[in-house]
Amino acid sequence: MRGYTDYNKEQLFSIIDKISITKEGTQVITRYGNRIIKVANVSNRYEIFDIAKYLKDKIELIEKNFEISKYRLDIIGGKQYLQLISDSINVGGVDFHKSFYILNSSDKSRRLSFNVGLYSDTHDLYVIGASNTGLIKKHLKGVTQAAEVASEGLNGETFNEQIEAMESIVGHKVAFSKLRQIILGDAEEVPQINHRKFDAFKNNVRYVANKIELVQSKLSTEQRNMLYTDSTKIKEVTRELDFYVDAFWAFQTYLKIFNRQDSHIIKIETERITKITQCAVRNSILESLGI
Repeated sequence: MRGYTDYNKEQLFSIIDKISITKEGTQVITRYGNRIIKVANVSNRYEIFDIAKYLKDKIELIEKNFEISKYRLDIIGGKQYLQLISDSINVGGVDFHKSFYILNSSDKSRRLSFNVGLYSDTHDLYVIGASNTGLIKKHLKGVTQAAEVASEGLNGETFNEQIEAMESIVGHKVAFSKLRQIILGDAEEVPQINHRKFDAFKNNVRYVANKIELVQSKLSTEQRNMLYTDSTKIKEVTRELDFYVDAFWAFQTYLKIFNRQDSHIIKIETERITKITQCAVRNSILESLGI
């Protein structure tokens, strides 16, 4: 796995032990060893959080139910991001690993978060859905207590919801118009960032337009022109322009857009694209309708 290190608990703990965060007056100072790597100004409400202790405690907890095989720890300025890789599972022919993500910052750039998800090295894909296990908390009063409560009940069933959601769309297709609606969202005025997300996804659809297993049929000239049109200029996808796309492929392709983002962003986008489970249609039904 690119960017990941074989798991060695003692080695990982020795790295974590070098992280030190202190509050001195109105400043939070982050050190790695004896070196200051970040200084941030904060208010009196800011609560210092012992991220080194938290990371080690969660690693100990995870080890009780899962075998950790690899890890990645990024310490950049005031940001600390740990990813742990565990058991493998196959969904729809894609190999995934059960994974754990802890994100923290001592410079106010990120909220403390703990998430679980699935990672595919072969497809460069992260999936982080809604779960009873999780935490997103500002560094204000109560962050330490909230962090201790999060991840209670961590066990083999933790990933079931995400796995079942993906399995439910394997062998299904979803209308391009529905994908556009899901990605753009329900706001009356669509944010520009959502248009950019849809354009990025739409470009991938264009690349596979000739693959019959991914797109329902050969696209017309008008449909192809739509795929080249800027999202902000597409007012609607009419019935004549609409077509079906493999739902599991669409799910993966959309999330690949965010594979360089942190776990908090990936979780938001996973929850967005998982809505296709509500509008996916079995291939057999489309075939019976001659579509």
